[in-house]
Amino acid sequence: MLLLRFTLTLILTETVIWATNEIENNVEDDFGDFGNDFGGELPDIPPTTEAMKMPTWTPTTAALDVTTSSSPEAPGEIGIFDPLPYPVIDSYPRGITAREGDMVEFECKASDAADHLPNWPKHDLEIELIYEDDPKRDLKSTQHDWWEDISKSSKSRPSHPKGRIDITEVAEIYVRKEAVKKSDEGTYRCRACIYKGDPINEACDESNARFYMRVKKALGAQFDGAEASTTSTPYYEAFAEDLTFGENPRSTCQVFGDPHIISFDGMVYNLPATSCNYILSLDQSKGSFFVYGRMSPCGSLAEGVCLETVTLYAKRDAIELQRGWLVNHGGQKVETVAKTGPFTVGQFVLEFTGTTLEVRIQLTDEPNSQDWLKIFWDGFTTVTMEVPQSSRTQGLCGNNNQDPMDDFDVWGSFNDNKLRFSESMKVDRNWRCGAGQTPPTMDEIRDLCGAKKFNKAISRCNNIFSIHSFENCVHDKQPYIDACVFDQCKGMDVQSNLYEWMKIPKVDKVLPPGCNAAEAYARRCANKSWNEDGDIVTEIDTSAWEDDLRHNNLCPTKAVKLENIPKLGCPQSFMY
Repeated sequence: MLLLRFTLTLILTETVIWATNEIENNVEDDFGDFGNDFGGELPDIPPTTEAMKMPTWTPTTAALDVTTSSSPEAPGEIGIFDPLPYPVIDSYPRGITAREGDMVEFECKASDAADHLPNWPKHDLEIELIYEDDPKRDLKSTQHDWWEDISKSSKSRPSHPKGRIDITEVAEIYVRKEAVKKSDEGTYRCRACIYKGDPINEACDESNARFYMRVKKALGAQFDGAEASTTSTPYYEAFAEDLTFGENPRSTCQVFGDPHIISFDGMVYNLPATSCNYILSLDQSKGSFFVYGRMSPCGSLAEGVCLETVTLYAKRDAIELQRGWLVNHGGQKVETVAKTGPFTVGQFVLEFTGTTLEVRIQLTDEPNSQDWLKIFWDGFTTVTMEVPQSSRTQGLCGNNNQDPMDDFDVWGSFNDNKLRFSESMKVDRNWRCGAGQTPPTMDEIRDLCGAKKFNKAISRCNNIFSIHSFENCVHDKQPYIDACVFDQCKGMDVQSNLYEWMKIPKVDKVLPPGCNAAEAYARRCANKSWNEDGDIVTEIDTSAWEDDLRHNNLCPTKAVKLENIPKLGCPQSFMY
């Protein structure tokens, strides 16, 4: 598996480098010809990890920012020669997905190293599993029926200075449940403590060894009644008489604004980005696709960046989506605004509706395959991407395993540092990109904006998201409202002066940047989606959301958006 992962990583790295070279060298203003290269063999590029800045580190005690040994709070000499005061969780699950009735088993391992005087009490390392959603839940009770097995071991050796002893304790917990239930779903934590119960000396790990267990419905339940006609599973042969093929479940990721990201697994975060190309998502299992986005400055605020273009590579073809709904394919401009109905560009099917450009491609040529990749581009800064739920991915959109808690892992290695994650997703083969800037917190945004403008932004955004078009949407709107306030407040004093021909007065009154979030939410509500059990979440018609806001000028109408295209392919005039 390690060899396979390493080989696949190198293949994907070469592909990103090659496609980035081809696209970036030929999609500037002159749109040079590079279409003839698609369809041939990939160029012979030496393997490298520099283009993606993939980390070479592995999780260690130092990487987790945790330490070992006895508590510094103890009396006497305890802690004087033991400056590392806590035990460490060495291994634990990174996320579990099971179905009702499945057997689940896993283990956690902890260690503690200490420098003792011979007469000091033993640390007595202990380890336990806690259900964090209800810490008082007794997992071993007959009601919950988890089985645990705990083993301990210790080693000692002489230490320096003389008369001291190095003692290393190890504790492991093995956990099993024969048939999980939906009520078992939630967040768990493996916790290790020394001197447990001692009011002075007790010290527990700081490893934050939490993981989420997702429990889906049993397979048989997916083929009851109407669900059988809309749900496709790898086990369709057993139910062939009941099944008609439909679209396979897809996961959704969105990138919008300055820039805000909602991953395939529902992780919500602000990206510490800079002007650079970033991997939005790639198929880490089969290498069937990758998508990267170019971030560029938004308005005159130096640290603000947002999407300028989105490039998709699949089936040995590539397409770039630019502002103004312009498409670059093989070095040729394709103007999509005037098109009616679906049309093909190379391997891709495109359709322009309202002010959204949809790009879709079937990822395999297998008979009856319904594994589609879809991209929805608003022509400005917002992209919505849908990939099969079965695909394991890597990129800013996370790994698509239905567990948001490990979305910052990097190429299979544990990571919980957002800036390190962001840096590792750059496509920066010539080291031209600057370092990413940690985005301001909401408190810092409040200080930047001032109380009056901040409250005005909150009021404006709440008004935007209370319109009739959004009333019946089942998706949580709060992340989008927060993003709206963030962008509205941060961009409120920024004029649209990136380019000389951009002249829009009173940008915060006529064309507010917070509408990026509304655009993203409208698209999320309008698209078909599936929950973690593969059931369809009902979509709603949000096509009139801009018209709902027409009378109070909170966001531009479709007509205003389409009018402000002075030159196709150029950034639009109400960028902030």
